[in-house]
Amino acid sequence: MDSILCLEAEIRKAQINKEVLVGVFFDVEKAYDMLWKEGLLMKLESLRIDGKMYNWILSFLFGRTIQVRVGTAFSQILPIENGTPQGSVSSPILFNLMINDIFHNVDTGIGRSLYADDGALWKRGRNVLFVENKMQKAVNEVENWANCWGFRFSVAKTQVICFSKKKKNPSLNVKMYGYQLEQVNVLRFLGMWMDSKLNFKIHIQKLIEKCKKGINVLRCLSGAEWGASCQSLKRIYGAVIRSNIDYGSVVYSSANKILLKKIEVIQNQALCICCGAFRSSPVASLQVEMGELPLEQRRFQLRLRYWYGVKGHLENHPVKLILKDCWEYEYKEITSFGWVVRKEANSLELKDHEIAPSVAIPAIPPWLFPMPLIDLQIHKVIKKPEMNMPTEVVVQQYIKQEYYSVLQVFTDGSKEPESGRTAAAVYIPTFKIKMAKRLSDHVSVFTTELLAIILALQWIEEVQPERTVICTDSMAALTSLLSGKSEARQDLVFEVLQSLFRIRQLRIEVKFLWVSAHVGVDGNEEVDLLAKKALNHTQIEIKLALSKAEFKRVISFEVSKKWQKLWNNGSKGRHLFQIQECVGNERKRYGNRKKDVILSRLRIGHTALNYSLYKIDQ
Repeated sequence: MDSILCLEAEIRKAQINKEVLVGVFFDVEKAYDMLWKEGLLMKLESLRIDGKMYNWILSFLFGRTIQVRVGTAFSQILPIENGTPQGSVSSPILFNLMINDIFHNVDTGIGRSLYADDGALWKRGRNVLFVENKMQKAVNEVENWANCWGFRFSVAKTQVICFSKKKKNPSLNVKMYGYQLEQVNVLRFLGMWMDSKLNFKIHIQKLIEKCKKGINVLRCLSGAEWGASCQSLKRIYGAVIRSNIDYGSVVYSSANKILLKKIEVIQNQALCICCGAFRSSPVASLQVEMGELPLEQRRFQLRLRYWYGVKGHLENHPVKLILKDCWEYEYKEITSFGWVVRKEANSLELKDHEIAPSVAIPAIPPWLFPMPLIDLQIHKVIKKPEMNMPTEVVVQQYIKQEYYSVLQVFTDGSKEPESGRTAAAVYIPTFKIKMAKRLSDHVSVFTTELLAIILALQWIEEVQPERTVICTDSMAALTSLLSGKSEARQDLVFEVLQSLFRIRQLRIEVKFLWVSAHVGVDGNEEVDLLAKKALNHTQIEIKLALSKAEFKRVISFEVSKKWQKLWNNGSKGRHLFQIQECVGNERKRYGNRKKDVILSRLRIGHTALNYSLYKIDQ
């Protein structure tokens, strides 16, 4: 989407400025098969990739042969002179390294995009001849690069397009290898059909055709009294239909409302089949019955998720330019991504939240991190069937036996689901030290547990006791520290490991012990109370950036509120509204197709009973 959004934003600006945008979309002939092996090794050397890695790649690429079998007959064995092995996980990375500098000699004023072997160049301006000359020079540079590094572009498949608002587009004369490139009015770029006016009419037509095949699959699998269960059909809808609708929705959401309504019809048909409702059923009722967001709200949700992902990257991320202020955003109101996403984020007050980096990079090289000493024996002991003692006694005995002369530090985190308030606490019984801090709202319980461990490590680093054990009831936090990886909070995992690295330099021993929660261990109960009390602190004492997963939950909650408001204030589906006032929660399903269909029809209020038939004069 990064490439498509950058291009789409430039086209919209060209349309507002009454300019044209000329784009050339390249196609490499036999991209993987044509890769020059010796040239790749030269590029690896220039990137300072040497030693065992270089020798491994050398061995991986060279000395390969090929043979063809037809029935029982075999061809002669031939050496493979060019290309990387297709199907290998290393091949795409090596190909990317080879093709990465394809546009390096192109003028900086020309827009560019490169995704694997799908390359594109574009330039906008009012003077068509000037833009055409600039694009010709850029194509010549790309052609020279291809000749230098053993690639060849397909003249038949490389296309030129002119985006503008003019009734008649100017004809262009851009050549490659001495042949004129074909000028088209519609082309497919990274899975999206883009026409010269950029109204996405062709893309939505193609999308509907594709989704109709999915609708036919659902019809084949279900009837009113037979067929797959509602849950199974909904999963198929999500995989076969909704996934196609979602792809590129952040871009094509700027299309005409009439075109977007056609996609909603597809969703309505699919939901009707899934729950067995009549065609006359109100759309709002179908969505609530199936727990499926309206497509407009879903596009809104996907835009904000994408916006968050971009905000977490460094300033040199290409899509960040779209988010910056420019006069076009104020001059004309359009529903394109760059024009609307900041306003949408502001309307939900999401701009106030700090955003964690999308890619966490530690200050210390990861291979220097010490392996954390983590004790999970209590978890194993409790599970033993021969243990007749209460859990509380088992835990206390184990701590006394194993950590009698060791300083015990208890940590815990807490969260209030309704308000989103969070807190972390540390309790050290030996010194009667109590630390409790309120954290930023809406962070996860996992984050609070990790931050409590960080607070404990900071105290240890400052006081420097000889031997310490940190007791926590968060198995997820300890498992993440053991592996050194976390999909939710990699930045905090790195911070814990960095603290451990500094503590090891001071010759201090720190162990982690898992202690089961709410079993009567004094230190654990005390720290739990501390964390819960800290939720009532008036001010946030430690500000934390929200991770991707945490931000997703915030966005989902806000979108759910918008959907609830639509359901409350709507005029359609009032029969179901009397039964189910809250959106987002599907009713209990029985697995029996016939029963579930009857229940859905009764709840929606459109049935084959006389009450409904009377309404339609039947």
